[in-house]
Amino acid sequence: MSTRLLPRITPRRRPNPNHPPVTPALAAALARVLAARATDPTWPRSLAALLPPPLSDARLAAAVSSLTDPDLALPLISWSQSHAHRLHHDASTTPLAHSALLRLLARARRFDAAEAALQSMPPAATPTRASLGELAAAYADAGMEWKATEMCARARELHGALPEARHSNRLLRLLVERRRWEDARKLYEEMLAEEGGADNYSTCVMVRGMCLEGRVEEGIRLIEARWGAGCIPHVVFYNVLIDGYCRRGDIGRALLLLGDMDIKGFLPTVVTYSVLINWLGRKGDLEKIRSLLGEMRVRRLSPNVQIYNTVADSLCKCQSASQAMSVLKQMFASGCDPDIVTFNTLISAFCREGNVRQAVKLLREAIRRELEPNQFSYTPLIHGFCIRGEVMVASDLLVEMMGRGHTPDVVTFGALIHGLVVAGQVSEALIVQEKMAERQVMPDANIYNVLISGLCKKRMLPAAKNLVVEMIEQNVHPDKFVYTTLIDGFIRSENLGDARKIFEFMEEKGVFPDVVGYNAMIKGYCKFGMMNEAILCMSSMRRAGCIPDEFTYTTLIDGYAKQGNISAALRFTCDMIKRRCSPNVVTYSSLICGYCKIGDTDNAENLFANMQSEGLFPNVVHYTILIGGLFKKDKVFQAAEYFERMLLNHCSPNDVTLHYLVNGLTNCMPSIMNSKYSKTHKKSALVDVFKGLISDGLDPSISAYNAIIFSLCRHNMLEKALDLKEKMANKGYSPDPVTFLSLLYGFCSVRKPRDWRSVLPNKFQQVELEIICRHGTLFDQHVDESVSCEVSKVLQLYVEEFQSIQQPEVFASS
Repeated sequence: MSTRLLPRITPRRRPNPNHPPVTPALAAALARVLAARATDPTWPRSLAALLPPPLSDARLAAAVSSLTDPDLALPLISWSQSHAHRLHHDASTTPLAHSALLRLLARARRFDAAEAALQSMPPAATPTRASLGELAAAYADAGMEWKATEMCARARELHGALPEARHSNRLLRLLVERRRWEDARKLYEEMLAEEGGADNYSTCVMVRGMCLEGRVEEGIRLIEARWGAGCIPHVVFYNVLIDGYCRRGDIGRALLLLGDMDIKGFLPTVVTYSVLINWLGRKGDLEKIRSLLGEMRVRRLSPNVQIYNTVADSLCKCQSASQAMSVLKQMFASGCDPDIVTFNTLISAFCREGNVRQAVKLLREAIRRELEPNQFSYTPLIHGFCIRGEVMVASDLLVEMMGRGHTPDVVTFGALIHGLVVAGQVSEALIVQEKMAERQVMPDANIYNVLISGLCKKRMLPAAKNLVVEMIEQNVHPDKFVYTTLIDGFIRSENLGDARKIFEFMEEKGVFPDVVGYNAMIKGYCKFGMMNEAILCMSSMRRAGCIPDEFTYTTLIDGYAKQGNISAALRFTCDMIKRRCSPNVVTYSSLICGYCKIGDTDNAENLFANMQSEGLFPNVVHYTILIGGLFKKDKVFQAAEYFERMLLNHCSPNDVTLHYLVNGLTNCMPSIMNSKYSKTHKKSALVDVFKGLISDGLDPSISAYNAIIFSLCRHNMLEKALDLKEKMANKGYSPDPVTFLSLLYGFCSVRKPRDWRSVLPNKFQQVELEIICRHGTLFDQHVDESVSCEVSKVLQLYVEEFQSIQQPEVFASS
């Protein structure tokens, strides 16, 4: 349109010579005069010169609005009133100026001053609808919904209408956020009743509220009802509905809605995909995330940093931190700058995996990119290094974090304390707790729990009790975990009296024990043989509504078994099964131990067989108990059979097993020498080798060790055999040529015949070589032919080397 025609159809607004505009220069001059009023007594005359009479309400309002500081606007209005009074002008009708002041105070969140201004306004100076609306919006933004509601009510009372939609929407949004649905619906309906009172944003806020409650279909109906009636369809509505379905866990419907957008002609935005990917990330659905990222590429939509962060987090949780690093590389390649959340996600993941070195590299890279690390950057690293025992590195990181202006909070200190306790450095953890107090950061229940647990494990029980007292003084109420930890700690330290006192104190404080607490106390009674008290405690447990579990029954069964009261132990086993509580491996070990204690090895063996038929695999404890019990009854061949079976099942013997074997073989030596294999007992390498060595006049104890070492070697347990050789030497039994022969069979069994030099001495005497060769024939009967041949080759090589060394010595002597 021609600029010449435009003035003909749009009348020009001529400036009123009586009301010149408040220019920036005039506003600055007014601010200077008002700011200097404390030191310049002529300031009222200066203002009169800048704002000459007659000063209208509109002119004064413009002057007030030009000032950004409400503290300058208040004296300006006060001056205008006194100035008007001296000139005999009416200063009572200044609603625009007072309304401008209210707007300034609202923007500055000076609510007390705003209330005072409202109260002091002359009756004729009614605040404008816009000023009340701005004040209502400011109250809503500050979370003061009751004051915001009051301002809306005042606007309706004075002007017959609510504040404009842009102001009323702020209160509507707050009511929805606070879940005050009835108040929100009432306000929305009032807005709808007024012309232009509700807009797209108002409806979107209501729909979002419904979606937060899972009432997505109701939100859809509201949109459909409003379309064409002051509500224009928009992609934001779809984004809100998609988020609503996702919140409800119905991602399938959300994806259908995404497809519906295309049909209706709405193009999905990055926000649309971000919402879906965020919720798919929480479910760990990486396949669907990849599909949506593919759609985005087709639509030429570039993922934003939030989408990349979601993908990285999902990869960290579902796969590994190393694979999540590929997301960081994609961000660099696409030109999307990672933020500190990206780096924090990866740092945390690498720390969880124990790769703190890579996590530190990421922290340094974030700093190099001028991103500001925060507590979420440092806390996983501090915890990770503490767990590795690198406390100094963790401390340096804490100092670095504080140097960057981040005050450690209870989470950071908690990570440091937890890491120190895990690393076994409980004293250092207590020092950190003291530092917390110095910084006015009070430990929470979790930190106290970790410290008390660490102190109990270290048997530092007085310090643990002091911490409980401190907790109570700091109004941090100890929970069941704290009391149970203390009870268990005292029981482990064989202090049943204090354990009982804490148990009673716990109930006095209204903290009622759970199954774990009762089990700890029952364990204590059983440990001290106080079975009647244990039964009474179990009865109290039932009265309190706690159902005894496998641990409860197994503890009682073990207590009776250790006393040799098998009938009581079996009675509780039957009760356990009746109550659909299946016996576990610990239950069987207790019963087997009980039978062995009273010398009934037949029933012990039957239980061992029954245990396997129930699908429970015996461990080193079961084998050890049976082996010890059978040796005590002089049942050498049965004991040897269980040892062979143990090795065949790849169950490595412990120190107790080895002790039983050495003592059993030496103590049962007479019966071994006089016995012969029966039809019911297979030939045992352990007994056969031991008998052969004793027959040759070798030391019984050393022979027992050698027989065990050979048995371990023939079952490919070379490392265990080498450990036993060291233990044998530590007990004062020097390894002999047969020891080295046994180990040679071990090296050949694991296909490492060349490593024999690491255990064989440089030379043997002629007599020792004869012993080796003589017993090689005995050992060959219990190994594969291939192993036997390999041993024979090594021995032949060793003998040849020995002879080559001996020959020069013979010539030299002649």
